Amino acid sequence: MKNRLSSESGISFTEFSYQLLQAYDFHHLHSEKGCTIQIGGSDQWGNIVAGIDLIKSLNKGGSSPSIQEGQVKEDEKEVQAYGMTIPLLTTSNGEKFGKSAGNAVWLDEGRTGISDFYQVSPRRP
Repeated sequence: MKNRLSSESGISFTEFSYQLLQAYDFHHLHSEKGCTIQIGGSDQWGNIVAGIDLIKSLNKGGSSPSIQEGQVKEDEKEVQAYGMTIPLLTTSNGEKFGKSAGNAVWLDEGRTGISDFYQVSPRRP
């Protein structure tokens, strides 16, 4: 984030606010649906940690453990919040797969045909 803000290209409001939206999404899923883990690509680590921090901040109840432990206290009961990242899958050209890159692979054959699905050969960086 810091590098993007100080670069010539800067950062759009959408990019800037995305971390806040993803953090709030994790908080909402945690409080409303009991979701305790968020999994994402390695480029999402900061967003996931922001969600854990938001959960910690909004569930103040005594002394809270550090964010690395991913645990917060809520009304004397321990609440868990964890994050996990996986390496990004990339194309043979080294580009990441994704909606924003326009090359997402969908598990819905209406979006990615069966032939196209089996032609994809991702590689790990």
